[in-house]
Amino acid sequence: MRLALRTLPPLAIGAGAAAMAVSLANAPPKFAVVGLVAPLGGLAALILGQRVRLTPFLLVAFAVGLTVKLDVSVFQHFEAVGQYLPSIGGGAGLTVSVAFLVALTLIAFRLVGIGEAGPQRVSLDPPLVLTQLAFMAAGVLSLVNAGDPTYLWFDEWRFLTLLVVSVAIANLGPQDVRTLALAICVLCLVQTAAAAVQYVTGSELGLGVLGEEQIVEENINFQAQRRAAGFKVHPNILGYYYEVVWPLALALALSHGPAWLRLVGAMGALSALSGVVLTLSRASWLTYPLSASLVVLLVYRDRLLSRASLVVAGLLLAVGVVAAIVVGPMIWERLFADDGGSAAQRGPLNAAALALFSQFPILGVGLNNFGNMFATLDHTGLSRLAGLFDRSNHVVHNLHILVLTEVGIVGYAAFALVFGIGLWRGFSAVRRAPVGDPLAAIAGASAIGLLAHLLHGLVDPGFRLNLGIAELLYTALGMIAAVAAAQRAGRIAALTAPSAGPFSQGEQDRMRGVTFPDDARPSPQPSPAGRGSRGVASRARSQRRSASLR
Repeated sequence: MRLALRTLPPLAIGAGAAAMAVSLANAPPKFAVVGLVAPLGGLAALILGQRVRLTPFLLVAFAVGLTVKLDVSVFQHFEAVGQYLPSIGGGAGLTVSVAFLVALTLIAFRLVGIGEAGPQRVSLDPPLVLTQLAFMAAGVLSLVNAGDPTYLWFDEWRFLTLLVVSVAIANLGPQDVRTLALAICVLCLVQTAAAAVQYVTGSELGLGVLGEEQIVEENINFQAQRRAAGFKVHPNILGYYYEVVWPLALALALSHGPAWLRLVGAMGALSALSGVVLTLSRASWLTYPLSASLVVLLVYRDRLLSRASLVVAGLLLAVGVVAAIVVGPMIWERLFADDGGSAAQRGPLNAAALALFSQFPILGVGLNNFGNMFATLDHTGLSRLAGLFDRSNHVVHNLHILVLTEVGIVGYAAFALVFGIGLWRGFSAVRRAPVGDPLAAIAGASAIGLLAHLLHGLVDPGFRLNLGIAELLYTALGMIAAVAAAQRAGRIAALTAPSAGPFSQGEQDRMRGVTFPDDARPSPQPSPAGRGSRGVASRARSQRRSASLR
């Protein structure tokens, strides 16, 4: 009997592997890749988790999931809502991504203690969780007007996975937040390398296994011009990616961190700057000056007029002049030449969407139901204009109008809270910390990335059409919450610490949640002559009197 019990687990594993092999044999290549990698990765994590701390490795895997389109969908509707490309459409099925699986693993391992020092509690940050639940509740309320409830539940699942992602990241410690930020910057280099090869050669690099479209060529100035898509399946999606990563990398480069941290940030920033040019995404380009200005003001504000800053600014200006000479004509042509009617489509689509919103202003037409109800309920006829898209179910090119039309005023208020509170907390984290603190810089840069995407959303549908970009944004929300938690814990520790004598500068920094590296902590300022010595002597006399009384 005991021997039979011992043989049951291997038999079960063998039977499961055989069943999976049969299932994956006829599946699309991407399903086969994910189906093989996921169980092998899980098994390796269980084995290594007994010996080493797994969180840094899982965060690298998570960053890979944010960089590369690694997801599979089941029960997918092939004629999906607002799906102008088969690989980009909104919630067209029940989608499971690598980033979501890694987030689940992070939460599970934290609870049971695998790969950690021991089991730990998973905290639910109220502003992070409640605002997202409010938006999901608004989506459920919009069911009363939804033409196809299936699409609504597909998107409810998507926002549930985003909630899991943000909660997993919000529970990271300061060191792990920095690890994730570094991993994102390093993988940005890989993203740009792939985009550059695509742009130069015109090859999709065999990325069709991930659901990539053919290389996109757009009619610019009456000529077909190539646009790079990297691992993000479409140039506009790659532009979204860069506009969020750019401020994060730049903030690390300008922080008070160690030299290697600043170097990785600088390389990531340069990569994001050069990569976004290859996407030919005008709206992404226009977010860069604002993002750079805000990062400099938040992270570098007290060093703007120093001698080193002026030297660096001179070097950057020289590099900028050379870059302008090389790529300036291409950028100018993209901004001001004929674009095949792309910009002209925005106005009519916006007007048609607002007319649809006026019919259902409170609860909207239904979450993820815009596309299938647009042409049916539009009385203006503008949604059926032939031209650029030549489809009647394309979504409006405005993230805010799209959300407002789908879930009404109630849902848009919840949507504004999700990102508005994130922006407020990110900027507040910078204000509370010393200038140049790397951890606070990550929070501030994450908020700037959110702001850049929301501004881009004035002319494009944004993350509502791509799960990977949505996960990147909700990762930013999670990092902001993690930094806020670290700073809150530091303040509590400073208030409740026993008065066992004066703390060193490093101890005070750690209690406030500040993460200055040892080689970057500002040196203490000397006291004015006479004052410091009298203060020390006075404290010494007080201690001696207390000792004699005892």
